[in-house]
Amino acid sequence: MKKILIIIIASSFGFLAACKKTPLTTVSTNIAAPVLSNPADGSSIDVTLADSAQVLNISWAKPDYGVSAVVSYFIQADTLGKNFAKYYTLANVTSATSFSLSYNNLSGKLMNGLSLMPNSLSTVELRIGAAIYGKDTVYSKSVKIALTTLAINQLWLPGSYEGYNPAAAPTIPAVTPTTYEGYAFFSAAGNFKFTSAPDYSHINYGDGGNGTLTTNGNAGGIGYSPAGVYLLDADITNLTYSATYISTFGIIGTATPQGWNGSTPMTYDQSTGLWSIKIALVPGALKFRANNGWTINYGPADSNALTGTLQFNNPGAININTAGTYTVTIDMTQSRQKAYTYTIQ
Repeated sequence: MKKILIIIIASSFGFLAACKKTPLTTVSTNIAAPVLSNPADGSSIDVTLADSAQVLNISWAKPDYGVSAVVSYFIQADTLGKNFAKYYTLANVTSATSFSLSYNNLSGKLMNGLSLMPNSLSTVELRIGAAIYGKDTVYSKSVKIALTTLAINQLWLPGSYEGYNPAAAPTIPAVTPTTYEGYAFFSAAGNFKFTSAPDYSHINYGDGGNGTLTTNGNAGGIGYSPAGVYLLDADITNLTYSATYISTFGIIGTATPQGWNGSTPMTYDQSTGLWSIKIALVPGALKFRANNGWTINYGPADSNALTGTLQFNNPGAININTAGTYTVTIDMTQSRQKAYTYTIQ
């Protein structure tokens, strides 16, 4: 019995000692919220091509929780008068009390996140949220910013294939205010960059690795091989890109010699950027696809039209009603902004 009592007493002292090593902490009942110090309330930011690379530093003073803890921050934005009912999270930050981004990136994120009109003046509000352990969230007072957004209508593609001369380089157009898509012909294997103007005085986007872009002007170009036609996509807000080699475009469908079993390849004309084929067709369906696969394929906006606009991944097909020899042509140069077109004659 004595041994049992001694063990119980010893265990009790051990428990108390352990408790002393881990003191309990209590969050203050009157938490001091973070204070947004920059940008100042009433600031104006007019994003132009000339200053699109300028950096905005958003900074704030720490909240006071009354305890020592790692604080997580989030920067929220909303249009004026919405009271952050449908806010957009501009960034999440751990521990640091500042966050920087370019004017162009700010403009792009808020155009996408808040559906702001491109190249227009809007008043937005910013605030800083803070939390510890995923709770006890407090917010700074919001500040108002008069923001004039910028939408760049196209990106230039300077590269080793043309001497890295932006002014002479081909372009791809904007699909949304901050995303771009187009086909380009590279006459030799090498590398290229995206630029926001036909020069290097503004933003140029180099290879950030693993399908990402960087605005570091000293970064290398995006490598590609072999020479030929590429489908290029770029997102200048999320800083991502893709470059897909197009070995061929072809026609497929019941109106074509191979039916739905395979593509009949078209011929590419480097001087015009057009793909074409002269071929005997029978009554049936016809559509277009790249690389003899379905990853990149196009159907018509109007199935009954022999001249028209192509739509990506459209399940429809062009109706060929009369057997005969036809010249089939597709124009992927987007000579008409944002439109890929076809003719069947």
